[in-house]
Amino acid sequence: MDANERISSLRERVDEVDEELVHLLNERARLVQELAEYKLEAGIPLFDPRREEEILRRVVEINEGPIYDSSMRDIFELIMHRIRDIELQRRGE
Repeated sequence: MDANERISSLRERVDEVDEELVHLLNERARLVQELAEYKLEAGIPLFDPRREEEILRRVVEINEGPIYDSSMRDIFELIMHRIRDIELQRRGE
């Protein structure tokens, strides 16, 4: 395999991983929306800072790198923040 073929092959794999990430992030958002609906029906507050910290701690624990733990935590904080924004927009808040 020459250099161009190798680069092309790696780029294809990156595209595949990006596609998986998009699907997984949307699946996560749908699950959070379902959870939010259930919490509203049950009269439970939507935002639980202890749960968010638990998620962030777990993400760092399972992180195998090469992404730094602090960076992985930042990425997940952003994901959770953006998904919470979707929920707030749905509710007109």
